Amino acid sequence: MSTKHLKKGDAQPAPPEGGKLRLYSMAFCPYSHRARLALAAKGVPFDIVNINLLDKPDWLTSVQPQGKVPALDAGGGQIVIESLDIADFLDGKFPEPPLWPADADTKARHKKLIDDFGKVTKIFYEAVYGKEKRPLGEYLEEIVAALQPFEDELVAGGNTFFGGTRPGMLDYMIWPWAERAKVPSIINKHEMNFPKDKFPKLLAWRDAMKEEAAVKAQAVDTERHARFSSAYVDGTLDYDSV
Repeated sequence: MSTKHLKKGDAQPAPPEGGKLRLYSMAFCPYSHRARLALAAKGVPFDIVNINLLDKPDWLTSVQPQGKVPALDAGGGQIVIESLDIADFLDGKFPEPPLWPADADTKARHKKLIDDFGKVTKIFYEAVYGKEKRPLGEYLEEIVAALQPFEDELVAGGNTFFGGTRPGMLDYMIWPWAERAKVPSIINKHEMNFPKDKFPKLLAWRDAMKEEAAVKAQAVDTERHARFSSAYVDGTLDYDSV
């Protein structure tokens, strides 16, 4: 996956050819990662324009007035923003394979779990980017509590994935942080000893997700994620040399 990021002074790319969708992204952004996973899972032809978010090109606001990523150019002047809205849009426009469960109750439960996963992302960002560092054990204790409902959901479902026999919306929407799970340990130079015996289903899910084609196609190495986060924290970030 290309990680070249366009910045101020770079020309706006020509429209994509052949009816492709275009995703304005950032290679290390987990929310852009969500959108890339949804596109890859649908098998939709698309191209990626990565944006340097510290030095944005002037033309970006003509695409997305807030200058945010991810932003999906769906053609015909339609721009979809926010990772969950992009994934929902794609699931409606390209029905196969479906990402949401067909059962209404399961879908509602999975939507709530995606919303609740915000507790995990909040702890993750505090552990990586927070100015007032706490002992990693405190972050770990909070993450373990926040992840318990996800272990319980996999146990209740009886399948490898939240989506059943293959990944679905919940799987893809939480995966970006699973891919980055080792970053707090690397950044803080201290291992977070995740209690493996407490989460056998989630650990099996993690291993299975790593083998999925969409996940492999959009993966970034853990060490690169850590280098990005470290450089962001210490103010030395150069997107294209991470």
